[in-house]
Amino acid sequence: MKNYKILFVLMAVMFSACFLGKVDKQKGIQFTEQLLNDLKNEDYSRIDSYYAASFSENEPTEKKIEKFKKLREVMGPMKSYELLEAKEKHDSDTSLNQLVLKYKVVCEKVTALQTFVIINDEGQLKIIFQNVENYN
Repeated sequence: MKNYKILFVLMAVMFSACFLGKVDKQKGIQFTEQLLNDLKNEDYSRIDSYYAASFSENEPTEKKIEKFKKLREVMGPMKSYELLEAKEKHDSDTSLNQLVLKYKVVCEKVTALQTFVIINDEGQLKIIFQNVENYN
């Protein structure tokens, strides 16, 4: 009987570890689109709330805002965006469940492909990676 109890506890721990930190796809999409809307409207007041602490440690708020303003200057104002791909994955190196979102972002001067990697960081969605490249 003791063996069954130990086995049950081990299975429960393994099961919860697999789903701990899982990113809800719909919430991740809403979260990312909220950031895109803020950028479109040049509202940088919540910019740090979107990024994981490790991302923010390496780049102060003012630097992030400066980077987004420069992107807007080069690309032109954002006109629209379209979700191209939403893929859930598990990074075995970091043991993190991730949501990878790819958006086609149409700006006045150029169209870009923006990739976001979202995690569940202690119950809150956070961006751990963001990339902007020319859309072909």
